[in-house]
Parts: sequence; structure tokens; C-alpha cells
Amino acid sequence: MTTEADRPAGTEAGQPQEAVFPGTVRRNPPIETRIVAEQVKLLLSLGEASRWTIFGGILVVGLAFYQTAPIWATAVVAAIQLIAQFAFDRVRAGFNADPDNVEHAPKWAHRYALVTLISGATWGVGALLWLPDSSFAHEVFYMAVLAALVMATAVSRATYPPAVIYYTLSSCLPAVIMFATRGDALSVAAVLLALMFFATIMGWTRRINEGYREAFRLRFENADLVERMARAHAATEQRRRDAEEAEARAKAAMQAKQEFLDIISHEVREPLDGLRNMALYLGDEAVNETQIKIAASIEETSQLLRRLVDDMIDFSEIESKSLELKPRSFDPVELTASVVRMMRHQAVTRGLSLELDVAPGIDALMTADADRLRQVLSNLIGNAIKFTYQGGVVVRVASLKTPGGETVFRFSVTDTGPGLAEDARARLFEAFTQGADARDYRFSGQTAGVGLGLPISERLVRLMGGHIDVDSTVGQGSTFWFLLPSETGGAREYFAALCDEARPDGTAKPERLIDHDHLYELERRLGGHHITDHLVTGLQRVLALHRDIEQARSSGNGAALAEGALSLKTAAADLGLTAIATVADNIGTAAGQGEQEAAMREVPRLQQKIAATWRELAKVYPSLAA
Repeated sequence: MTTEADRPAGTEAGQPQEAVFPGTVRRNPPIETRIVAEQVKLLLSLGEASRWTIFGGILVVGLAFYQTAPIWATAVVAAIQLIAQFAFDRVRAGFNADPDNVEHAPKWAHRYALVTLISGATWGVGALLWLPDSSFAHEVFYMAVLAALVMATAVSRATYPPAVIYYTLSSCLPAVIMFATRGDALSVAAVLLALMFFATIMGWTRRINEGYREAFRLRFENADLVERMARAHAATEQRRRDAEEAEARAKAAMQAKQEFLDIISHEVREPLDGLRNMALYLGDEAVNETQIKIAASIEETSQLLRRLVDDMIDFSEIESKSLELKPRSFDPVELTASVVRMMRHQAVTRGLSLELDVAPGIDALMTADADRLRQVLSNLIGNAIKFTYQGGVVVRVASLKTPGGETVFRFSVTDTGPGLAEDARARLFEAFTQGADARDYRFSGQTAGVGLGLPISERLVRLMGGHIDVDSTVGQGSTFWFLLPSETGGAREYFAALCDEARPDGTAKPERLIDHDHLYELERRLGGHHITDHLVTGLQRVLALHRDIEQARSSGNGAALAEGALSLKTAAADLGLTAIATVADNIGTAAGQGEQEAAMREVPRLQQKIAATWRELAKVYPSLAA
């Protein structure tokens, strides 16, 4: 039987799963390759920071030479720089769009360096246009500008020294040649000083480049070390699941929850109440419509925050088993009607209807915590209103008789919303898994957070001895319903059987997909740099054998099926892939004993185990993720 754990993420039940895992495995690039890629990323990002300030520099220099050079010279220099900026942007866009930019980083760095020739030519051409008729003071000023530009490029482009060299040559060479051709002592001395300055700059560039490389090397080595430590920890944790440690963790978690509960209860509730009261006061004192709307918005926001805080406190109390119920006798119909009346204005505001439907023959009272029942109904009705965009919501109350003759009450909330997919229903009552996008659960195309309301409702119903569930079809709305006994602690056997039927594998031990001990020993024996290559080779072998098994199944070749399953069992066992090895062994055993139909039925399960194992491996070896 296929379980949710076997089904690959992002596929629906019954859909073909041939594309769940890739046909090839992406190898983790060597550290040297990753270092070069990081240097190129830094090269591109640092150059982008000064893309517009350089035009301000051109304008300032052009104004300084306005008496000795034509105005159009500044425009020519700016045009060259603009061309360089467009070329830089093309290189950045190409690098970012390249799916293999890590391996192709040297190519993009070389292209970037070629563009620096154009960028540097901005100032080389500027020297030819601005300097010929300028004064000595102007020449000194321009040389200072060039020196500042060269120092800046030595810092911003030090991760790729050729870019520094190209920029320096194209920007300074024309000015140096102009000084050298004069032949006077002062000009020759200026040229010599410029050459010494360039040599110093190149020394700085080399030092900075080495510093960057060492920093990146340390970062990647530390990341690899963290991954190896994580895998070692996973292997260790596999052997340390004893009762004493679990009890210690549970006590620590309960203490942390209680401390968190105390902080939230004492430090957050009171300011929120004060904020709401202040908003009410501002609303009473408002003198125009805008102030009234602002005050109402503040009040509504404070109420939402207070509700979120209350939900967090309730959730913490439930999880720490410190929540105490206060049962009393009450009329369930009257309580439900009060909740519907209280929440009808929310539905009307959204253009929806909210109705109450009471089944005939309900004349019994029930004994439960009325406040908690009201909270569950409010959560379910509020969610139904939030995710319904046309139509309405119907709340129903009915009484039922169990096979044992006991009375239970059924409360349901039916909406005309977009409905829920099967995978969403399976995870709807889990805490902290819904996220903040309603599209994961109701295909409305609009964003709205589900929050903690449903997980809290599920726990409250269970705490009161009942059962909650949802019936839904995509495009046809949803019905959230729950059953509660008429008396506290009543109909225990009925509800226990109902929960077991709804979740037959709820308490089953998680399947062991991978033998982490075996993998850790492989890594220790092969070394951290070679384990990935070993896994890549082994996984490619597993995928090839799986394809052979699929072909044998399609052709009905029992002998080939048994042979492929035996080879797959060996290949999977060598990698510590216990789930795949187990299923392959079952296929091989059945085929070897002549039970060909049983072996054929196991082949789809093999595909599911390969997909689940792949995802589990990718958690500790990220480079295996396609």
C-alpha cells in the first residue's frame, strides 16, 4: 500500500512519478572551482556599486577642464563610459542567467575584464581630449584622478587581477605616453613614479586577491566540515533514541514552553489591551472620517494580535498538557447560535451569508467546556469566512447515537469556497506547516494565513474527548466537522475506534530509509571529499538497475526481473539504502519463487522508495539535489 511518506513531494496520488528523481546526479564542484565562482560573484557585485558615481566624476573633471578643452569632450567621455556600463550589465545578466555559472565563472570573468578595457578607455580618451592644451596644475589634477581610479579598481576588482591590469593600462597608458614623449626631466620623473605606483598597485592587488581566496577557502571548508558534522550527528542520533534521553528532552521542552507562555502572558497581553483601549479612545475623540478609520484600523490590528497571542498561549498550554478544562452543563444549540450571531457581521462584510441549521430532535444538554467549544466554532467559522469568496457558510448542529447507545453531538461548518486538495487535507491540522499562503490549501489565488486556529481546534476537540475531520473536494467547498460526547469522558470506545480508522498509521514508527551508520563509516573510510563521488556512482547504478527492472516488468520477463532485483539489492546495500534494498529483496524473492505477479506489484513501490530515499539523502548531502 502506498503511503504519504512514500509519495514524492509535489505529486498527486495516481500521477506518474517517472520524473521525480533525475536521470543524472549533479556533482559538487571542487573547492577551487567554487572559490573562483565566488570571486567572480564578488567582482560583479562590487563593480555595480559605483556604476552611477563614475558619471559624476566625469562631470566634475569635465568642468575642471572647461577653459582648455571643448565641451563636447566631456560628452564623448561620458558616452564611452555609458557603453561600458551597458556591457557590464550584459555580463552580469548573462552570469546570473547561466545555470552552470559556477563551472563557467572563468569565462564570465574574462568577459568582464575585456569590458574593463572600454571602461578604462573612458579616461584614456579623456587624457587625449582634456590634457593637450591644459596647464601643469590641470595635469597634476588629472594624474591624481587617475591614481584614485586605479586604487579604487585595485580594491573593487582585486578578485580578478587581469581586470585591474586591463583597466590600468587602458586608462593610464595614453597619459603616460604623452608625458614620456615630451622628453623633459620632469615628465620622465613623472613616468617613473607612475610605473612604481603601478607596481605597488599590482602588489596590493595580489595581496587582496590572496586574502579573498583564503577567506572563501575557509568558508567552503567550514561549510563542508559542518555538513560532515551534520552527517556524523545523524549517524549518532540513530543510535541514541532511548527513553531516558527522550524524557530529558521532553522536560526541557516543557520548561521552555512554560517560560515562553509566562513571557507572552505577562509582557505582551497588557500592552495590546492598552493599545486597543487607546484606539477606542482615539475613535471617540476623532473629528473626521480619516481619523475614525485610522483608529478602527489600530483597534482591529490590536485585536488580531491579541487573538494571535491567545492562540500561541493556548497552543503552548495544550502542548505542555497544562490546559485545564472547565466542564459545565449547557445547551449546545444556544451556544452555537450565539457564536453565529457574533460572527455574522464578518460574513456580511465580505458579502457572504452565515446561517445556522439545527437538526430536529435535539433536546439534550451536553457537559463540556463551553468556552473551548465556542473557541473551536469561532475558529472554524472564521476560517470558512476567510477562504470563501462567494456564496456563504452554513453551521449545522445534530445529535447522533453511537453503536453503544451513547449520545454524541455533531457540529459542522460548510462553506462554498474553492475546496481542499488531498495532500492539503492530510496536513491541515498539523502545527507550523500551513505557511502563510492560502494557495497551498485553497486554490483561491489570494494570500491569507491559516495561523494556529485549526491545530488548536484539533487539539481542543481531542482534549474534550472528541474527533475532528474535514470533507472537501476541490472546487466544491469544504465541510469541517467534529464530534463531542454529551458527557465528559463519554463514548470513549467509539471515539478511539474513529481515530484509529482515520489514522491507522498515526503511531507507527518512521521507516528507516537510510543506514546513517553505514554512510558515516563510508565517509570516514573514503574521506569527506570522495564520499560524494562514491554516492554519485552508486546512485547512478541504482537508477540504471531500476530502469532495467521497469523494462523487465513491462515485457513480463520474470528472469530478468529477478536478476535486476538481486543486483539492485547489492548496490543499495553497499550504499546503506536499506529501504530500497528491502523492496528489491522482496521483488527478487517473489520472482525467484515463481510468484511473478507479486513481484510485479512491488515494482511501483520500489520507485516510491527510491524517490523518498533520494530526498532523505539530499538533506545531508545537498549536492545530490537536482
